[in-house]
Amino acid sequence: MASVSATSTPTISVGDNGKVTAGNLVSNLDTTAIVNALMTAASIQQVQLEARIKTEQSRVEMYQSLNTGLQTLQSTTDGYTAANAMNLLTVKSSDSSITATTTTSASASELSMQVDSIAKKQVGVTAATTAFAGTTFTLVDSTGKQTSVTAASSSPTDVAKAINAAGAGVTAAAVTAGKDADGNTLYRLQLTSAKTGAAAAFTAYEGSAAEVSAGTATNLLTATGAAVVSTASNAQVTLWPGTAAAQTVTSATNQFADLTPGVSVTVSAVTTTPSTLTTTRDDTSIANMVSNVVSAVTQVQQFITKQQAGTTTTADDGSTTYTAGNFTGDSMVRTLSKALQDAVTAPVDGKSLSVYGIGLAKDGTVSFDSAKFKTALAADPEGATKAMQTVYQRVSDASSAASDPYTGYVTQSVQTQQSKIETDQTADTAWTTRLAAQRELLTNRYAALATTLSQMQAQQDYLTQQINAMNKSD
Repeated sequence: MASVSATSTPTISVGDNGKVTAGNLVSNLDTTAIVNALMTAASIQQVQLEARIKTEQSRVEMYQSLNTGLQTLQSTTDGYTAANAMNLLTVKSSDSSITATTTTSASASELSMQVDSIAKKQVGVTAATTAFAGTTFTLVDSTGKQTSVTAASSSPTDVAKAINAAGAGVTAAAVTAGKDADGNTLYRLQLTSAKTGAAAAFTAYEGSAAEVSAGTATNLLTATGAAVVSTASNAQVTLWPGTAAAQTVTSATNQFADLTPGVSVTVSAVTTTPSTLTTTRDDTSIANMVSNVVSAVTQVQQFITKQQAGTTTTADDGSTTYTAGNFTGDSMVRTLSKALQDAVTAPVDGKSLSVYGIGLAKDGTVSFDSAKFKTALAADPEGATKAMQTVYQRVSDASSAASDPYTGYVTQSVQTQQSKIETDQTADTAWTTRLAAQRELLTNRYAALATTLSQMQAQQDYLTQQINAMNKSD
């Protein structure tokens, strides 16, 4: 029999530089690396899609921030456009025990007043005792209304608890008052009206409501050893004291709401001489109001400018890459910025706002000169107020047109972009499912290839053994 060389086994050519046996293929075949490489290539579109989604989400976040700023600006200016919104005043008192606040309904004025009395609570204490005679008590308010109280026991502490739980407008506290001859602790009940003012007066009885009506109940605050420490009383002031126009005003509290229109006064002590309340226009607060609007507009403009600017990065090899900003080239945002600028700088009734200290800074943002505005306000309060409220309304309108929750063009742009993101996210999910199936298919296919090659290797080993055996037999 002719001999067969063991080296003449089937081979697979690899290029022009050499040959590889099936065994070599089996030992060098990295199916995981092959599948990963193929999947990397197959997922390029998904990677690009996810990068686009990330960019879109970043843009939406910036538009949402812009919208929030516009809504805040609108709500601020809406409050400023209300009637008398710029009628800001400050009030000063010649006596530190008299303070006052104003609202926009006040007017500049000077008021002379004297405090005759301050509002007080009723405070009374019972006679000292170790225990009351019974457990039934009755509280009667200034209108004659009776409230029955039943204590758990006749001890002063239990009686105090029952009164506090009754909700009759009276609070009670058991206060130690020494000891009796037998060494037992004595207590007084301190009874206090919950409110100040004459209407808070009350009477406390030991006994039932029927006994109070019959006149047989014990008055706890007039009994021997008891006392009324403070009588419930109203606060009283006299306006224009010492004149024929003197007028008294009372209050159940130490606050006199709208003592004059828009002016509320708080008193804390009796005065012996007339005091003066002086209400004047608060130019600083009015100027701050204008400054707040100008600053808010400027902040929105600066935010837009920052998001319009792109960035350039330089790689290690010296190459540069330009990345556009979130608002780069966005005509809608340019329109908004111009609308806000016009709202605070365009003339009012043909008059330049520069006379009120409003102008454009070198960087294109709006500037405000508070001192110049105060000068114009002093010269023409009505004209300055009208001009500024016109500005406020224009800013409100420009903000609303962009950020209205239903019709605002920035709002609608955000909604459109969010819809696009949702569509892209759905596509991304589909890509994930499709690529997972493709990976499984490739993994199975290359696993089968590895199995086939292993079988080929086994067959090759068997044939080699047979050939070697034949050669030996020769």
